[in-house]
Order: sequence, then structure tokens, then C-alpha cells
Amino acid sequence: MRLLHTADWHLGNMMHNVDRAKEQEAFLKWLTGVVIEEKIDTLVVAGDIFDTYGPPNWAQKNYYRFLASLLNTDCHNVVIVGGNHDSGKMLDAPRELLDVLNVHIVGTIADKELGDAVFELKDDAGNVKAVCAAVPFVPEILLDDYCGGRKSCASGKFSDTAYTALYKAFLRKALELKQDRDIPLIATGHLYAAGLEGRYEGMENENRTDDGIRQLDVVGNLGKVHVNAFPDEFDYIALGHIHYHTRVDKNEKIRYSGSPFVMGFDEANMSHYVLRVDIGEDEDLHSINVKPIEVPCSVNYKRLSGKLDEITEQINAVIEQAGKADDHEEYYLELHYDADDAKSLRTLVEDMEFPDNVSVVSWKVKEIHSTHQMDFGEHDIRTISSIQPEDIVRQLVLSKVIIEKEDMTDEEYEKRQEEEVEKYLPYFKKAFETALMKGEQHED
Repeated sequence: MRLLHTADWHLGNMMHNVDRAKEQEAFLKWLTGVVIEEKIDTLVVAGDIFDTYGPPNWAQKNYYRFLASLLNTDCHNVVIVGGNHDSGKMLDAPRELLDVLNVHIVGTIADKELGDAVFELKDDAGNVKAVCAAVPFVPEILLDDYCGGRKSCASGKFSDTAYTALYKAFLRKALELKQDRDIPLIATGHLYAAGLEGRYEGMENENRTDDGIRQLDVVGNLGKVHVNAFPDEFDYIALGHIHYHTRVDKNEKIRYSGSPFVMGFDEANMSHYVLRVDIGEDEDLHSINVKPIEVPCSVNYKRLSGKLDEITEQINAVIEQAGKADDHEEYYLELHYDADDAKSLRTLVEDMEFPDNVSVVSWKVKEIHSTHQMDFGEHDIRTISSIQPEDIVRQLVLSKVIIEKEDMTDEEYEKRQEEEVEKYLPYFKKAFETALMKGEQHED
């Protein structure tokens, strides 16, 4: 079977108040063309279809128009799971209608039996080609059921323990449906995995990026999940949440497709992909061959960085390039500058003449971040409330304690970090409880 893996569309996103409706519509039209040209028989969208729980009408219209565009193609199966940005219930609302069209929606598992999220994938003749376990984003309150509660898990092991149990439960359901047939097993997921290649390799502090990977996602309810949590029996696991294409622990069959869009100016120079996955294309029905297909850019996002004269030169180059652009192509700029140049740069930009298709939409002062710096400025009450006290103290301790990683394996280094955290955690908890008690006495 030939599968197309994509994720993190974030339809309705308005990065720096840029209207992205035409850009997102152009991607979906292009994606339909890819499905036709590549003769895709199964499309998997691994979460974050929309950017917010209540997406604008135009975003929902683009979504349903895209699904309708697949009806007369070779794509006989569409699998869509909810992400942490999605309203699972909203995605599930038309589920019974879309099931008739072989569009399988699993927005949430909150109100379902796990078996409801496991189904057969069939060809146009009705032959079963694979079994899919469609795992959406699972909030912490539901993960507790697979870990016996966060307090019963070893420090720092909540996500690994819970997701290991969750995927084992999905595997059991998939094997029951598969029976003794020699067909592939496919799974999805929307989570933050450890052992990524490329952009986040070796990083502990993803809050420095602009693409929506907040500090909360790392230390809170989307804690790192290691490769051992995913059962080897699955032939391919299509993941979402990370916005660039990468493998998990160099495993060929556990991948993020990445977002097809620029989600922050710090990734403006990155290529974006969807993944064509051929399963069982030779005599081995479980062989995997992955081909990244680059998504064309219909809008240009550029971060211009450097000293004042360097940024000036870069702006002039963009203006010249924009004048030659076909079809009046749009350019959105972020200026990334030293604090000392702020006033001069503002004056310079105000005096410049920009063509209609070039706009400065973001001003960003260069800052120096410590490795474990925490920033809650972008979080609302709902997201901050899910951060655990243990997570906060971990960041505080590791920001002050220097641990030389030289001659240590990754496992030894993580263990050493946890040992340092455990030294101080009891004192922090005691102080935290004392503060809460005093607060309650004060209210009384």
C-alpha cells in the first residue's frame, strides 16, 4: 500500500496577524494533486488540523472542501486524528457521515472504547490492506488511566510509562482485528518524542523556537516519549506535533512528517515536506520505503538578522527580489536585531519605501537564553495550570547545577540529572506545601 503522511496543518493560523487563508488553500489544492499524481491509497493526517479549538469558518470550509476533493481519486482511506490544538469533539462531530466515505476521524479517545479507534484499511475492491490504530493527542487526565496516576510513576517517567501502556493497549486491539492475516499494522500519534534528529537533536529547551513548541509541551502534559514506548509490531507510526520532518531515535518507521507551513520565522529557511510511505512494495509485505516530498512555498517568510547595515542590505535585496516575483508574490519579514540598534532600525524602516507585496510584520530583539530558562509569558491560565511543581523545580535545579556530559552516555547523563533533581525535590515540595497552607490560612 502507498500511504501519504502529513500533520500539523494548523488551519486558521494567523502568524503575526498575517492572513494565511490563500496560503493554506493553495497547500490543500497542491496536496490533492500529490494524492492523484503519486497514486496514494491512504492519507494519514497526524493531528493539529486546526490551530485553535474554534477555527474560523474559512478554515473549516477549506478542510471540508479538501476532503471532498479526494472522492474521485485513488485515495480510498483517509485517517485523521486530533492534536493538542484541535477540539477532538468538533473533529468527531461528522464522524458517522464521513465513515461512509472511508474518512476515519478519531478526534479524541475520551468518549470511546479503544476498539473504536482501530479499523481496517481497504482498497477499491474492498480487500483489507492493513489495520490502523488511530491514536490522537491524549491529554494528561486520560494518560493517568494508563499510569495509575502521575504520583505512582517514577520521577520523570510519567510519559514513558503511560504511553507504553497506551500503545500496548492499542496493539492488542489491532492484533485482535488483524487475526492471522499477514497484513501491515499502522499507528498514529500526536506527542513529543525523545531522540529526534536535526533541529531539536540534543536540545532540552525548545521554548526558544517560534513554531508553537512551548516549554509546556516539554515539561508538562506532552513530556518526552522514548522510542521503546512504541511496540515494534507496528510497521509504521505516523506522528504529529513536531513541525519539521525527523525520525525518532533514527528509526525508519517512526517519523514526524512536520508541518507543511512555516510556523515561526526561526524556521523560515527550512524545507517542509509530506511523506510518501510505500509499505510492502516488494515481496516483504512489511518493508518500508519513505520518500519526502517537498511542499512548494506560495508565500515567502524571511528573518533578516545582523547589524544595522547588514539588515539594511538584506531589506534592499528582498525589495529587489520582490519586484521580480511572479504573480506579485508576497514577502513577510521579521527583523532580528541588537537592542542597541532598535531606534535606528525603526527610523530606517519608517523612511524606506516598500512595495505592496513586502511587509515587516515582526520585530525581534536578539536575546541570550540560559539553557534551562523558563518563560511563561505566552501561556494562559489553562496551560500554566497543568505544569507540575516537580517540573518547575527540575528546571530551576538544572539551571544552577553544572553537569559535565563528557564521557557520559545519554542515559547516564539523564540519570545524573535526575539524581541532582532528587536531592532538592523533597525540600521544594515541603516549601510548596507550607506556602499553600499559609495561603489557605490567610484566606480564612
